[in-house]
Amino acid sequence: MVPTQHLLELLQNATPLPEILQQIPDLDFLSYLQALMESKKLKRNEIIAKTNIQRNYAYQIFDGSKHPGRDKVLQMAIAMQLDLHQTNNLLALSNNGSLYAKVKQDAILIYAIHHHYDLMKTNELLDAHGLAVLD
Repeated sequence: MVPTQHLLELLQNATPLPEILQQIPDLDFLSYLQALMESKKLKRNEIIAKTNIQRNYAYQIFDGSKHPGRDKVLQMAIAMQLDLHQTNNLLALSNNGSLYAKVKQDAILIYAIHHHYDLMKTNELLDAHGLAVLD
């Protein structure tokens, strides 16, 4: 796989766009999620058990029949103990933006991810600061 920084350099230089596009893999939310699960040797039921996501809905996310909202993606990322880069990639691929440190809720989530908080501890931290929990 071509490093992101290399692709950014090509895009900013005079490289013809078709050449650049040939180097970009087809990547979507489900394939990235699956790759993360495989690299971390996680099973669906292990991830679901660490979230507040209803089991049937979670399986529909995993099979692609439901498109998860931001909170659900964040719950999955926290359950999988993803780092900030992986979490932001998963959010972006699900069309849910990425975490931004200048937004208080996002800053708390970044802190929780960096410190490997589980969902319960993350929600307690959000609640303690008067912010919406991941639901």
